[in-house]
Amino acid sequence: MLSHTVQPFEPVSTFRDEPADYRRIGRSAFLRMLFDMRIVRLFETGLIERAARGEVTGPVHTAIGQEAVPAAVLRHLLPGDHVMGSHRAHQHFLVQSLAQTLDSAWDPLRDRFPEGAAKQLGAAFAEIMGLTTGVNHGAGGSMHLRDASVGFIGSTAIVGGGIPLASGLAFAHSLRGTDGCAVCFIGDGAVNQGTFHETANLARVLGLPLLIVVENNGYAEATRPQEVSAVLPLASQGAAHGLRAVEVSCDEPAALVSAAGALIDGVRRGDGPALLEVRTYRHLDHTGGRPGSAAGYRSAEEEAHWLRRDPLESLAPTLLREGLLAPGEERAVAEAAAAVTARIFEEVSTPEAAPPTLDPFALLRAPVLPRFGEDRPGRDTPGPARSDEPATELTFEEAIGEGLARALAGSPEVVLLGEEVGKPGGLLARTGRLNPALVGSRIIDTPITEASFVGLAGGAAMVGVRPVVELMYGSFALIAADQLFNHIGMVRALYGNTAQAPVIVRTKVPVGLGYGPQHGLNPVGLFASFPGWRVYAPADARDYLGVLRSALECDDPVLIVEFTQLYDEVLALTEADLTARLPLEGARRIRRGSDVSIVTYGLGVRWAIEAAELLTASGIDAEVVDLRALDTVAMDRATVEESVRRTGRGLFVDPAARGQAIGPRLVAELVERVAGLRLACLACADVQPVAHQLERQAVIGAADVVRAVERLVRNKRSGEAEQ
Repeated sequence: MLSHTVQPFEPVSTFRDEPADYRRIGRSAFLRMLFDMRIVRLFETGLIERAARGEVTGPVHTAIGQEAVPAAVLRHLLPGDHVMGSHRAHQHFLVQSLAQTLDSAWDPLRDRFPEGAAKQLGAAFAEIMGLTTGVNHGAGGSMHLRDASVGFIGSTAIVGGGIPLASGLAFAHSLRGTDGCAVCFIGDGAVNQGTFHETANLARVLGLPLLIVVENNGYAEATRPQEVSAVLPLASQGAAHGLRAVEVSCDEPAALVSAAGALIDGVRRGDGPALLEVRTYRHLDHTGGRPGSAAGYRSAEEEAHWLRRDPLESLAPTLLREGLLAPGEERAVAEAAAAVTARIFEEVSTPEAAPPTLDPFALLRAPVLPRFGEDRPGRDTPGPARSDEPATELTFEEAIGEGLARALAGSPEVVLLGEEVGKPGGLLARTGRLNPALVGSRIIDTPITEASFVGLAGGAAMVGVRPVVELMYGSFALIAADQLFNHIGMVRALYGNTAQAPVIVRTKVPVGLGYGPQHGLNPVGLFASFPGWRVYAPADARDYLGVLRSALECDDPVLIVEFTQLYDEVLALTEADLTARLPLEGARRIRRGSDVSIVTYGLGVRWAIEAAELLTASGIDAEVVDLRALDTVAMDRATVEESVRRTGRGLFVDPAARGQAIGPRLVAELVERVAGLRLACLACADVQPVAHQLERQAVIGAADVVRAVERLVRNKRSGEAEQ
């Protein structure tokens, strides 16, 4: 299904207006274009007026002059197709809303504007005005519009940030075998982003049904493409990645409609992704209501030239000339659009539409994490399996492979993406659990472009796919940081809890194995520093399987960290172990003790248990607590506090570099809440060199835990916190 044939470079095609195209497209389509464009113009003009009065929070990026682009492109979409917008997305959202709420035969000169369509436009206006009656309860505002009911999956304020997400929407169509497609709108500045090039390549390799529309309005804020793009036209940069690429001018409306239709038809047929560059113009400044000439980066003469080419003003005379519009009808369309927008503005501005208070925290608060009743273990270590339950000895690595294989077999919506995940050296193949029939369809070997395939997973997850992404090493999360933290983890907050992106990211951390600083990052502290992510580093195979199964049913993104030093550990696992769910909350008390609490996770649990046994020779009775849940929302602070209060001493052992450790945060929280405790943190050095002797000095182990505990117990200075 997702095969790739290398394509030769194809030149960019140019579409031009032809008289025959006007008659082919027809009067009805152009009447709707005029109406849609007028709605957008009046809507954004009204926003500018309200922003000038201080009624709109945040920047207002208008597209006055660009209205023909969405009006021509989105008329070709069908129910079930998806749209991703940019930070300048009012026009995309409004036109898509009109396309999906108005009947295709609706006539602005004849028909009454439907109540449902008016409500949809009003909800968009309310969203930008910051009202809870908005499509995203006022939490998203101008730059983060979304309404899945009309196929508008979201817009993003990060330039180029929506391109990988849009590829995920297209991937979902490929995965499910639909004839749907995804359209992503970007500006000219986004073509220089790495996400554009990574995604264009990945989309072509996978043959995704994706159309990227570049609205080249001449300026990335105040910078011309000629100043910052080495290759023009911009469409040629898409063609270089094998995309069918077309350029067209916004003031040739028949050519614009024809080009968009031809590309979308090709995308649906399975011809692969395409790019449409539209040369258009933004009449006003980057934000606000003043012209760009007032800011000094362009001339008033240039603006006057483009005003004469404004499609909203030039389309009606063209239609009159072609016999598709009668005298006076353009005015009637404009009056119909004005009546609609006036009604929307009036209704949204009434006192009843604006609640007296708005509690964004109630909208953005993380949902309750899944609980699984009888499957939920207690906070102490579960007892051994019943003697009548057959058990199979598996290494930690084999258990990971078993869990992934079962997840893939259990649901057609589960996919595994990453570098060489379907190859002989991948974990599934190494553990003998690779299903060759799924390679290329639900086991996807990706290019070495983390931002693109992580973002693809995020977009697919937003429409119901359950992606499991392998980041080969934790350090590589930094390469995909925008998609991980500005997008996937932030989805609920961006869209007022109306969206979710349940991506699972699994990654390995080779502590003490000579991989060096650029491969050795433990990303727990990184992910725990950003909202939205659930973070786990299972200490054994049983916990890993339980976390994985629960993560597959959790609607938040989940990071699962694998310490490669644990891969060879063997554990006897029953069928119940292989199918159980571990609640995504709650710490685990592994060993009870009375003198000191050792709190840790992942590889640190091995060190802590070994140290606790060694400490008995010194007469020190150590308690060991596995944190399990490591993000700030789900972390079981109550169990940690109860343990440390009872023993009076706490050592936080973090198998991470000091600068990324989460232990100091926990110590600070406990110091604030509880007086008189003796607390310390133990972590690895900030840099772990490749040379073995140097690395041994940088990485902690059980002996370091023993020494730290002995110092802590000897410390008589009550309440002192060692860091």
